[in-house]
Amino acid sequence: MVKFVSVEEARAASGLRLVLAGNIPSPWSEAAKGCFDVKGIDYLGVRQRIGDVETRAWTGHHNAPVAMFGAEPPLTNWADILALAERLAPSPSLLPVGESDRVQMFGLSHELLGPDGLAWSTRLLMVHAGLTTDGARGFPTRAASYLAAKYGYAPDRIDGARARIAAVLGALGERLSGGRDYLVGDHFSAADIHAVAAMGILQPLPEELCPTLPVFRHACETIDDDVKALVPPVLRAHRDRIYQRHLTLPVTC
Repeated sequence: MVKFVSVEEARAASGLRLVLAGNIPSPWSEAAKGCFDVKGIDYLGVRQRIGDVETRAWTGHHNAPVAMFGAEPPLTNWADILALAERLAPSPSLLPVGESDRVQMFGLSHELLGPDGLAWSTRLLMVHAGLTTDGARGFPTRAASYLAAKYGYAPDRIDGARARIAAVLGALGERLSGGRDYLVGDHFSAADIHAVAAMGILQPLPEELCPTLPVFRHACETIDDDVKALVPPVLRAHRDRIYQRHLTLPVTC
């Protein structure tokens, strides 16, 4: 489980260290945490904030999460972080046994967390809202401008982002139809963690279950109503089920 420390303490420590988005349920940070937490792996957490030059100097990266294990190279991609979790604690495995299910799991996780996936596209909408409403919706203007430059925002990408959100949510809802508990086969996998992590911005947990910086909660809660309406009820039920059975509340970030 996580213990948050300073950058200095983390640099001096051995073992697993995770640089995480500070005080916000970032889908990518929550996905990384979830994989290690489910396996009962202890790690030190460092909260990263905008303009955090000290953490960037240590890890060589300006994004979060960053997984640092011993003297090994830092890892930032969700698939690499999942592979590290599997190596450190093979059981319980978060990977399906069958090759077909394994391919489906990695495909779903990419659609959730990869470039132009669900979380990525939702973030673009939050940036767009901030820039076009002077911060009344979405991110505050300063944060929206920073994120726009960092993640390739352009107004002509928004229609595509909306289409991607609709497509991924539709696919997830279809997979959970018929009373299925999990996204891949009959067993819990990393795809379930990644879906819950991505849902944290489309359907935020209440403050008592996920304490969040007010500006980030505002950005999540002011996502367009027509986009929120795309979330199928079975996906909300899936999120609640995964927390009840496998993850821990309240969320610590």
